[in-house]
Amino acid sequence: MTNFSANSGVMPAPNFGFDGPSSDEERQARLVEVLAHIRPDDEHAVRAVARSLKRGPEGYRKAYLEWAKPYGRIKAEREWDRARHDPDTLQALLDDLAAAAAKKQPFVVLSAAAVQIRPPLRWRIKSVLPAEGVAAIYGPSGSGKSFLSLAFAAAIAEGSPVFDHATKRADVLYIGLEGEDGYRGRVEAWQRHNGRAMPDGLGFLLQPFRLTDAQSVTDLAAMCPKGCVVFIDTLNRAAPDIDENSGKDMGAVIEGAKMLQRLTGGLVVLVAHTGKDGAKGLRGHSSLFAALDAGILVERDNEVRTWKTDKARDGVDGDEHRFRLSVIEIGEDEDDEAITSCIAVPDNSLPTIQIKPLPRSQQRGMDAFWQAAKDHGQRDMSGKLIGVHTDHWREAFYRTMPADSQDARKKAFQRVRNDLANARRISVEGELNKVCETFTNPAAVGNETTAEGLFSGGGTYGTKPGHVPVQ
Repeated sequence: MTNFSANSGVMPAPNFGFDGPSSDEERQARLVEVLAHIRPDDEHAVRAVARSLKRGPEGYRKAYLEWAKPYGRIKAEREWDRARHDPDTLQALLDDLAAAAAKKQPFVVLSAAAVQIRPPLRWRIKSVLPAEGVAAIYGPSGSGKSFLSLAFAAAIAEGSPVFDHATKRADVLYIGLEGEDGYRGRVEAWQRHNGRAMPDGLGFLLQPFRLTDAQSVTDLAAMCPKGCVVFIDTLNRAAPDIDENSGKDMGAVIEGAKMLQRLTGGLVVLVAHTGKDGAKGLRGHSSLFAALDAGILVERDNEVRTWKTDKARDGVDGDEHRFRLSVIEIGEDEDDEAITSCIAVPDNSLPTIQIKPLPRSQQRGMDAFWQAAKDHGQRDMSGKLIGVHTDHWREAFYRTMPADSQDARKKAFQRVRNDLANARRISVEGELNKVCETFTNPAAVGNETTAEGLFSGGGTYGTKPGHVPVQ
């Protein structure tokens, strides 16, 4: 099990091999550009370059010896022969040189070649959460964001895919500041659902923690393995006294999160709320969203829950997944009643069709359509409705209207027909009116129960208006 009281679990150094270009000549040319920034008059520098390039293509040795001429060819060859391969030493040397230069001058200008060998963005959850930085998972109360966050945390600590996204393993510290008593059930539910223990690399902190207190941040960082992921659930409880709409107060939150990230060298994930208007995203001052390296928006529409990448630097915004909260029975209480908890799992069911009620006039037009379909609807040989001729629909509609003038009833019918077509309830093909596919199932159209008569027989065949013989 990971010991969160020791600074262990150092992340492996990234690969700085010059493997971008497709040919050895291009790689060697880039290497020459990089070496031009290093003075070969220092034994430490010469050894570091030799160790970094030792197992590279033959051209690397040639470039090294050419660069090391001022040091002395014989001494340079001796250093090369003695060197033990370590691909990270060149990057470490460049970092040291940049740090030294920063002390002498306020700004450091990097060449394109130096920029090219900087490590690429590394992902913790591919295209969702970076390995380093500050991120947020946010949504309204009851959306399931805490359960989703725990699912992400467990996947990261285990290195297992989550919602079809590959995951790079890291130690995780989950700080639960709301509903602390519920975490026992959440852990038990996860283990029962997955049939295994939660990963050793996942630790929980259920004590008060203040993100805006520098000493608290420093003490917490000292417990964390290098490169770990810290979830803070929720941001509101970690900074209870701030004015979220104040740029100054939110600046203190951002600085606390960034300080924790710098000290751990990993990723800090804030679990937060959306505002009163969930469509506007993360609650509070806009500076927080701007400071994020990644943002995940969690939404809920009745029982349909979704999460999507609202912000992903160097990733793809808008990647959306559905999930549900699966209820797991974890035991019984003293009254022999079931104790349950939930876990977030992917929801692969088809989207639920939400149909808004029609205005009264359009509903009357739709009822007339179904009546005309029952009495005179055109069907194929299997009895499936093809459509309703305008004359029959108009007649049924007129019967629902008061004794207005003929002109008024004609205008009312035309208006309702156009409105239903614009609402995509009806499609119009000349004088044949077809119900849109979504609404052909009576169970899908709510209170439009007159549709049930559509499949009970009747229909028009022969030469009546609008009849289309079926071949």
